[in-house]
Amino acid sequence: MRLAPEEFTYWFVRRAFGWSVVLQVVWTFDRPPSPESLTAVAAELARSPLSRGLVRSTVPFGRPRWVRSESAGEAIIDDSTIIADLVEEWAADEMYTAPLDAERGQSWRLRGAPTDDGGFVLSLTALHLVTDGQAMVDAAAGALSGHGADSVAGDRRVTARSLLADGADGVRLVSEAISGVVRAVWATTRGRSTPPVPVRPDRSPIDVRSPTATGRWAIVSVDRGDWGAVADHHGGTGNSLFVAVISGLLRSSGHSPPGQPIKVGIPVSHRTAGDTGGNATAGVSVYLTDDPDRGGDLGPIRRKCKAAFTALSQGRRPAMIHLMPLMWLIPTSLIVKAVSSGGGMPDAVVSNLGVFAAELTNIGGVQASGVAFRGIAQGVNAQLPYRFGDGVQSWLLEVGDQITFSVVAFDESAFPGRADLHRLLGAELDAWGVPYRIW
Repeated sequence: MRLAPEEFTYWFVRRAFGWSVVLQVVWTFDRPPSPESLTAVAAELARSPLSRGLVRSTVPFGRPRWVRSESAGEAIIDDSTIIADLVEEWAADEMYTAPLDAERGQSWRLRGAPTDDGGFVLSLTALHLVTDGQAMVDAAAGALSGHGADSVAGDRRVTARSLLADGADGVRLVSEAISGVVRAVWATTRGRSTPPVPVRPDRSPIDVRSPTATGRWAIVSVDRGDWGAVADHHGGTGNSLFVAVISGLLRSSGHSPPGQPIKVGIPVSHRTAGDTGGNATAGVSVYLTDDPDRGGDLGPIRRKCKAAFTALSQGRRPAMIHLMPLMWLIPTSLIVKAVSSGGGMPDAVVSNLGVFAAELTNIGGVQASGVAFRGIAQGVNAQLPYRFGDGVQSWLLEVGDQITFSVVAFDESAFPGRADLHRLLGAELDAWGVPYRIW
């Protein structure tokens, strides 16, 4: 199994900027799970799809291949107790610093700490290169239940067979790149016309607006019944309410004042039954100009999202998608120049991971009081002009009667501190009439 096109971005940012994009699941407990149960979870993770490693090709243009990780994996439990009100900050520090490396080390880490109120916080981090959000949470649920799926098979050894496979993949990639260029040209010149996208105003460079390159974080839990009732009352779905709340932060913070278009990126899973690949996510973009109207009609957002999802399901994607194989063949510096010269970065990214089984919240008979998901890039250098995101990003998951979404705000000029994000997020939820708890 080779590195897939969906994984190229995470491979590229590692080569180009030295970043590692890391995903995290965070659990909180009112009492600690037993050490034995945590050890059992780690053992399950060690044989799960998260336990992958990469071996680079031995020939030019061949893509890296996936192999089973050689790291056994373990549950790391801190000796020191942390303040219960600082569990999110402890988890954030773990997400930013967990030493993960798909080529030379471990692709995931499980770490926990007791809290001063008798509780416990647990973090699972994994490289986005290895897994997407939905697959990671599925792997976590499988590990907690003791019924996880096995990792990818493969051997790190360089053999005659692996040399031939690397050579064949290099030839295949060159062929795919040529074919992709042809398809991109055809799609541009003869493809179905698409309406022009709204023009967003120029902003000052992101490194000027985010000089420290650190995000402001919040984790919010709401009752599933309350969330659904509010969405239904306003003519929308839970997903359109999610889009409205997160994009509303851009209005209230001043990042995108009323009347200015907001570009919202929405990841969409295209994983099929039996697909054991690490990443299987595409994405759509919607533009919001007059909406969201806080506490108003969700219908316009719902219709825009539906139209974008329909276009994706019909295979209507930007011509640039066909050029992905070419990205492997051209110098990294050229890709960096092309990417950094445009204004295509979304103002908001809203990722709804979906509904997960109750097994995700139980470790050895101890029930979690909360579970959340999020992600970030490690290694962003504040002295360089490049940043991992702009505006806000958020990830939502639903387990049982609870919906939890994590939010990170990157624009420090709009969100000067953590308290500002919490205040603005609370105001958005109040405007929609959603009771909430911010971690």
